[in-house]
Amino acid sequence: MKHRSRTFMFALITGMLIGVVGIVSGQDLPVIKGKKVVATVAGESIPLDEFNRDLAVVRGANRTEVLRRLVNTRLIVQEAKRIGLDELPEIKNMVDAFSKVTLREELMERQVRDVKVDDKEVEKLYKESIKEWKISSIMVEKENDAKKMAEAIKGGKNFEELIRQFVMEKKAKPGEQGEYIKVKDINPQIVNVVTKMKVGSVSPIIPIKSGFVILRLEDVRYSEDPEAMKKAREEALKDKKIQALKNYSNSLMKKYARVNQDILNTINYEAKTPGFEALLKDKRAVAEIKGENPITVGELTQHLKMQLFHGVERAIESKKLNSKKAPALEEMIYKRVFRKEALRLGLEKTEGYKSRVQEYETSVLFGAFVTKVIVPDVKLKEEEIKSYYHDHVQEYTMPEMMKIKSLAFAKREDGESALEKLRKGTEFQWLAANAEGQVDQNTKGLLNFDEKPMITKDLPEGAQKAIHGARAGDFRLYESHQGYFYVFAIQDVIPSKPQPYEEARGMVAKKVFDDKVKKAVEDYADKLRAVSEVKIYLTN
Repeated sequence: MKHRSRTFMFALITGMLIGVVGIVSGQDLPVIKGKKVVATVAGESIPLDEFNRDLAVVRGANRTEVLRRLVNTRLIVQEAKRIGLDELPEIKNMVDAFSKVTLREELMERQVRDVKVDDKEVEKLYKESIKEWKISSIMVEKENDAKKMAEAIKGGKNFEELIRQFVMEKKAKPGEQGEYIKVKDINPQIVNVVTKMKVGSVSPIIPIKSGFVILRLEDVRYSEDPEAMKKAREEALKDKKIQALKNYSNSLMKKYARVNQDILNTINYEAKTPGFEALLKDKRAVAEIKGENPITVGELTQHLKMQLFHGVERAIESKKLNSKKAPALEEMIYKRVFRKEALRLGLEKTEGYKSRVQEYETSVLFGAFVTKVIVPDVKLKEEEIKSYYHDHVQEYTMPEMMKIKSLAFAKREDGESALEKLRKGTEFQWLAANAEGQVDQNTKGLLNFDEKPMITKDLPEGAQKAIHGARAGDFRLYESHQGYFYVFAIQDVIPSKPQPYEEARGMVAKKVFDDKVKKAVEDYADKLRAVSEVKIYLTN
């Protein structure tokens, strides 16, 4: 994964979540070291391409604001270097680690740059993604009942009649009934079975987490979907790149590395002797790297230790440690040979690599300066937090919530009939068990209420309108976009109210603190700017 050119703290403090304002052409700008620049800060250039890149990812700011942020960043980072933050071991280690990862990424990107996708493979993936199965199914709770149904089917009994019989006897629940369903929306255990079925055939018993399924495959169709085609092409290209990198990695390992398999086989991390700690000091070479120091047993052991988040002893007890040694060694070799090849090709000298590392170092130094220099002087007072809470109380208001029971009907007249009965005093549970025309609760896309409080604003817009102003004990009718008619029984209404200060204080304090830090950074940058040579070449 590529690192962002700004850390989260940097984005937070400088407000870099900004949007496209318009790219600058660069006319009449000076050229320094082969690049057009929009400004210089104490002799350090701000290139036009960097300015345009930031301009393209910012929202709600004009060019002046973007340029000001870039200038302030340069000033802060220059100050960080002046006081020696770039010499701190933790900063050096972070930049070094990033540079190694980036160098490998540069090599990998070069290898997959010209990879082409196979149209036949795209078509295959596309067909699978748009395939829809029309199935009729039943879910049986007990295995014995499922076996009885399977035997009845083999004996020639009608599938639909068996579904009705088992549902009436309360031995099963109906599933999909002649509905088209996309493969991605079906339980993987069911997919494994249906894939091998022919249209018109009935499946064997399929055990799933909630019971046992028996289904009949009614039809297969393919619905055109341009978005699915796009995703299929992306997936095919991704697979092709992964395979290309795998092949390239194998070729580099053959070119530069040799595993001492006999030594690797003798390493037993789960044995009492010589013991894990002793293996940390083992100098035997478990892998040779051409032109470099070998990878020792001790280095491999240390690498494994770094991955054991729950401790060495626990890993040894699980008896899975030995199985990790070969993949761990492969990872170590992979990092070494990719770096070796990247250096051989001189990728560390490329503009792209140097720019990415420099941007990362800038973000790290900016964050370190804020943490070590700015933050210690920022103090919060309780009255500041309370004042902000009172001025922005609407931001810390708990939304209206309702507890709702519902019935869903396929026809309006059935929904209206049920609504009328409830208003006349019919008991909800009795109606739920006896009202005709109800939609099965397992129907895809059906709204389900579990009687827990729900935020009313999270409901569909039409449902919000239907329950607007409702009180506990009210009944409302709602027609969904899918054509279902819901009867809502309002159990309780929890009105919108401000979150108590004690509960909101943590969030408020963080917001106030972040705002003060941002202001302190801007003030510090203004002071640096007053004593620094800053030249702005961008007009308008």
